[in-house]
Amino acid sequence: MDVDDCCFMISAATKFFSYIRVEGYFYCATDTLKEVRLEGKKLIFERNAVGTPHPGVDKDFGPNKGFLIYAMLGDDELHPDFFVVFYTDHRRRIRVSLRELCDERKRGFGGREIVHKFIDSVNAAPSAKLLDIGGRDRSGYDFSQLFHNAECTVLDVLPGDNVDVVGDAHAMSTLFPPNSFDAIFSSSVFEHLLMPWVVAAEMSRILKVGGTAFIASHQTMGMHDRPWDFWRFSDTAWEGLFNKLTGFEIIATALENPQFITPFFMAPEQGDGPQNSYGFVGSSVLVRKISDPHVNWGPMLASDVVASSYPTV
Repeated sequence: MDVDDCCFMISAATKFFSYIRVEGYFYCATDTLKEVRLEGKKLIFERNAVGTPHPGVDKDFGPNKGFLIYAMLGDDELHPDFFVVFYTDHRRRIRVSLRELCDERKRGFGGREIVHKFIDSVNAAPSAKLLDIGGRDRSGYDFSQLFHNAECTVLDVLPGDNVDVVGDAHAMSTLFPPNSFDAIFSSSVFEHLLMPWVVAAEMSRILKVGGTAFIASHQTMGMHDRPWDFWRFSDTAWEGLFNKLTGFEIIATALENPQFITPFFMAPEQGDGPQNSYGFVGSSVLVRKISDPHVNWGPMLASDVVASSYPTV
């Protein structure tokens, strides 16, 4: 973010119960950061530092351009009106919303770019047919509304107000004819698929050659919707699902929304390992079908393998 001739950005803004930690860098060619503060409601303790190492900007701005904010709240609630305030040697005072700084940093990750590229391409195609896998609006959001120029079909394992077809994604080729769709979309579903490699092959069977698919899932996230919470995906894991054997080529992948991984119990033998360990909430992939699958995975039903079922609430 630029204000006058000053440049600054946060690299992390973390809340853990009542504790807040913000780190980033501040650079100004004609001035020097003297102090940084956090302003907000129910702030009961604060300890800050400027001139700290921030190796990511050394090449462009020089060493020790970092800053750190440690703060404690009076309760566990993070109010929206928190601000980071920079004070410089030349008596400048720059006050910026913490939420605005977070939003700017998140825009630097590629997941949004990939999904918007996919949405724009689908909406630009005349009479495109799109399948939304697992698109039941259980969270109150119907993703099919993003594709205003496409004929959308929502497939889900459970019925819902916006669900067109109820069925198992592991057996999509029994529900739809070959080459039925121009595009496939799926968000926060692949972690709940018992055999995602089977679903990848099934996608290839019902997608037209040259058709595209966008899949968003998670690389690091707490367990949810148990017992049907099976998988997490790194950006390189997608190569095991979408490849020439399943009939795909990968156009782009992205990881976004990094997070620290903190154990419940301190382990002195781990040293600083936990605080330097991180993952990403979001992992996404954009693929194109290049051929029919060369594997004989599926169609099959998850119920043939496990006795449990996806939770209804």
